[in-house]
Amino acid sequence: MKEGRASWTAELMAFFRAHESARPLRTRLFTDPFAPDFLSTPLRGALVLARLPGGIGVVQRIIERRWGGPLGAAVCRTRFIDDAVEAAITAGLDQVVILGAGFDCRAYRMPRLAGTRVFEVDHPLTQSMKRTRLAPRLGAIPPHVVFAPVDFARDSLSASMEARGFRSAARTFFLWEGVTNYLTDDAVDATLRWVARVGSPGSTLLFTYIHRGMLDGSLRFEGAETSRRTVERSGEPYTFGLDPAEVPAYLRQRGLDLVEDVAAPEYRDRYLRPLGRDMKIWDFYRAAVTRVT
Repeated sequence: MKEGRASWTAELMAFFRAHESARPLRTRLFTDPFAPDFLSTPLRGALVLARLPGGIGVVQRIIERRWGGPLGAAVCRTRFIDDAVEAAITAGLDQVVILGAGFDCRAYRMPRLAGTRVFEVDHPLTQSMKRTRLAPRLGAIPPHVVFAPVDFARDSLSASMEARGFRSAARTFFLWEGVTNYLTDDAVDATLRWVARVGSPGSTLLFTYIHRGMLDGSLRFEGAETSRRTVERSGEPYTFGLDPAEVPAYLRQRGLDLVEDVAAPEYRDRYLRPLGRDMKIWDFYRAAVTRVT
């Protein structure tokens, strides 16, 4: 993140969610009515184009031609996470912790979360911008939402959460979307161990990560090099990745059990093909569901 501004990647994710929400209802994966509120002028212009007849396909092709599959990866993982949150609510849920919340608006767009305490944890700059953009639409932040400003590279996550009423004995859904790939090995390790330590047995952690082979160059993925250059220019370079084959053991060493690890093939089978849709999806970007042991 560049000093003095909110996360560029958080804004880009908001654009991807807004783009998906502009699709016809019968073929869209989800609806995020708040996403357009976080867009700068250039991305607002792209969204106007997407809303024109035939514009959805035009914008998708432009993105895929330049970067490969970030749009497909973003919208499919959004639906995957939405489904996981809904399943957790059905199973019995006391609180949600969104680590690196960015412009995630699940606390406001998913009605079933209204009865659940939702902690939004993120950099103070991003949270400040988020609150400013939400104010005209919401009037006030709903009482079930708690903002916890934290710089993952510097601040104590444990102290911040305890100060804001986090309950370690409660059944918790931890969400860590689009964050690990910008952190150090030590920061990822510390956060995973914190989740395992404070999460009650049976609590869930869903986190995303990128394939280590994309980082070290041992594997080639479509769009990977362009993606790496783009985030470096924005001041948010990729710094961390995992080998999917090593993830189960890596998590067990930190008190977590892997439940599911998904990527492009699963997204296509579950979400796109049933709707008759086809999109490029980054193969190196994955999502893992874990349980606190």
